[in-house]
Amino acid sequence: MLIEPMQKLIHKAKAWHLSRQSMKQDWSDWNYLVLDIETSGLDAKQDHIVSVGWVCIQNGVIELDSARHILLENAEIGDNVGIHMIMDSDVERDGKRQESVLRYLRHLLRNRILVMHHAPLELSFLKQSWQMLALPSFSINWLDTLAIERTKNNRSQQPIQDGGFRLGACRERYGLPDYEGHDALTDALATAELLLAQVAYQGNSCLLHDLNQMGGGKTCFTPR
Repeated sequence: MLIEPMQKLIHKAKAWHLSRQSMKQDWSDWNYLVLDIETSGLDAKQDHIVSVGWVCIQNGVIELDSARHILLENAEIGDNVGIHMIMDSDVERDGKRQESVLRYLRHLLRNRILVMHHAPLELSFLKQSWQMLALPSFSINWLDTLAIERTKNNRSQQPIQDGGFRLGACRERYGLPDYEGHDALTDALATAELLLAQVAYQGNSCLLHDLNQMGGGKTCFTPR
């Protein structure tokens, strides 16, 4: 009966240890998984995940060999075909079981920090899916490139127009190119490049602690 309290204690100890390490170590000493999720809508309780895309960063370099784009089986495309450019036939042919995909993602995230653009939306869908599938509890540390960009602009007191924190608009401020098409993998790669640009802006001594202060956190996925 003491197993669950002990697991919580271990999670807290690991979080504290990571926090202490992040204050001293360069950001590039850590490994990252940059994730983007395509969904059928914006409400995690009513809508569902259509596809996921990710790419890893190691030693401060984007690992293109790690890039993956996975469609989920039984994803209802409907009127969203114009947004995702995914057909029902694509799902029938290439769709993977959501539980298998999330378990694989969990495996990849054991020693990596999760990076997203607009973390609240992405995390809400991941948590909802985690609960629905009753997967084991799992804690992650994450960074949000949108939150990092907002903090940077608040500090510099630069006015940003509506929509100025969208992924494309953030990339434009660093002179990054605009990608045609916006599937999950393309947006994951675009987010990874944005993170590298944000780090470069911070300077050579950028620590993970600095990025956490600007737009990071820790969350736990738990079964229902």
